[in-house]
Amino acid sequence: MTQIYTSFNHAQQQLADIAAIDYFFAREMLIALSNQTSLTSELLAIEQEKEQGQILNHLCMMLSVSLRAGHTCLPLAEISEQHWGKAYDEQGLCTHQGYVFPNSDILSSLLTKLDLGANAKQPLVFENNNLYMRRYYQFELELKQGITERLTERLAKPCLTSLKNISAVVEQLFPTMAMAENQQQTLDWQKIAVANAINKNFTVIAGGPGTGKTYTVTKLLVALLMLNEHALNIALVAPTGKAAQRLSESIIKAISGFKGLITDDVLAVMPTQATTIHRLLGVIPNSPNFRHNKDNLLKCDILLIDEVSMVDLPMMARIFRALKPEAKIILLGDADQLPSVAVGCVLADIAPRPHNGYSPANLRYLAQACQLDAKQLKNAFEQDKTAADTHHDHLSFLIKSHRFDGEGGIGKLAACVIQGQFAQSWQLLASSTNKALEQLNLVDNKLNTWLSSLVKQYYQGIAQCSDINQAFVILAKFRVLCVTRQGEFGVDVINQWIKEQLMPSYQHTQAIYHGMPIMISENDYRLGLFNGDIGLLWRTDDGHLMAFFEHTSVEQSPAQSYKILLPSRLPKYDSVYAMTIHKTQGSEFDHVAIVLPKQAGHQLLSRELLYTGITRAKTKLTIASNKQTWQQGVKTAIKRYSGLTL
Repeated sequence: MTQIYTSFNHAQQQLADIAAIDYFFAREMLIALSNQTSLTSELLAIEQEKEQGQILNHLCMMLSVSLRAGHTCLPLAEISEQHWGKAYDEQGLCTHQGYVFPNSDILSSLLTKLDLGANAKQPLVFENNNLYMRRYYQFELELKQGITERLTERLAKPCLTSLKNISAVVEQLFPTMAMAENQQQTLDWQKIAVANAINKNFTVIAGGPGTGKTYTVTKLLVALLMLNEHALNIALVAPTGKAAQRLSESIIKAISGFKGLITDDVLAVMPTQATTIHRLLGVIPNSPNFRHNKDNLLKCDILLIDEVSMVDLPMMARIFRALKPEAKIILLGDADQLPSVAVGCVLADIAPRPHNGYSPANLRYLAQACQLDAKQLKNAFEQDKTAADTHHDHLSFLIKSHRFDGEGGIGKLAACVIQGQFAQSWQLLASSTNKALEQLNLVDNKLNTWLSSLVKQYYQGIAQCSDINQAFVILAKFRVLCVTRQGEFGVDVINQWIKEQLMPSYQHTQAIYHGMPIMISENDYRLGLFNGDIGLLWRTDDGHLMAFFEHTSVEQSPAQSYKILLPSRLPKYDSVYAMTIHKTQGSEFDHVAIVLPKQAGHQLLSRELLYTGITRAKTKLTIASNKQTWQQGVKTAIKRYSGLTL
């Protein structure tokens, strides 16, 4: 099949910003398609070959571009009659002519002729007017089938636990408050989420920061243990080591508050130790596959996954592949956060907003389980009238934030940003008179004018701590967040700048030193260290500089709660006074300083990125940005194309 480009350099002259991988991906796809005997003689007719080959070549290149951007597919509607790759220089002269895609009818007709159906043995799949690379189509199909089977199976088979028992347990965990006569009961969304998940084998509990997702799911696990006559194998996982540690800490904290409410025998069997998804599935070195798969299933009866927004499509499909068909799956996360670094936006796909409401049968069940007025519960949802027959029985949203009460600046700013409200969000930042907004501080990009004092306030005291416990407490109070690793205001530059600020007080000139915070940047399964794990270099009583990493355990004493290793044994690591916003997912700090690029137009800026950074802060937020950069970030929404719907 003829190509219009004789080399990558040739393609570069025509198409602005094309990457080498896009050119070579398209070349390999064309070769593979040309070798298939299913191509029609009409398509290969000499007079048509060149034109159709050109279209297909550009379609394949654009599919590669889409995959690199995190999309699982390429919708033809998004490129139909669009001009791709045209560019101009500063004088307004055209430097790249680009390519104009034909209309969707021509594109669809061409792909249909190629026999790219789901059951065909082709490297590409054309389905529902979307063009897929086959492997991502299979991941999407496999995940959708896994979820659907769990939902329909539960609907087909009545819950083995009586509704009376469910209601009693829910009432024990969420006692109904006495109400005055004629006073309507306020809906407790945590209570509803627990009841909604009890009788389903697949459920999603979503909500913003401080809405009590982990607290709610801890009560859910308690309820399941109370309602089940047999022992349950419950696995707790998160995408990163830090997120797993925070999940463990949150569950341990929640359990400590249940004493007196829950019997000791139930609390004694509550799981508290979370691990990473990779460790649960069992990594095979130098392989994308895992030890646990469809031929070697996990033993867990219940799988809880936290921070699901970080989980990409292939990973989620592999998780479902490794689970028993009857295993219950509980997903937790904030759908407004950044999507996964790799392909897909699984949480946003399966937790769409506005909530489309519950089915009549599920409303009746919840009303009885929670002792609520079914009409009041139904009226609480914003019904989408265009899809009145579609319901989201699997989905519960927690809407009341216990961290942000609606009066503080951080919560208000996060809400404005995720809703794309630039003017309101900038006004919040620029205002310094409203007492409710004391949580916010807008500064310029001159680090010396504001960051020096924060370095002295938070970081300088780490090395002077009397013990490692206190040092970790101080380290957790503050972090500088950046958009990128490289660049003038990237992680590498700011980390070095902070080191230079600390050098006189620390009295060091070495590459590593006492009190230096570090973050692991590659997995080492032998040592049990993972990308994103944070530790401290600390000089022990015998004078040796060692690397300390926190453990979280109910049984361990503080003296035993660290993994201690020689720095020379560590996998690759970096200092971590500053880190990218992506890397902070699953973490939170008392005070966060976000440093944005000077120039607007940065391709990574988005409202989801800003929202994720903002919601890492608990009590204080400093933003270093100009108005133009902030506007671009708030106005730009991440949109990932996908065919995953429930």
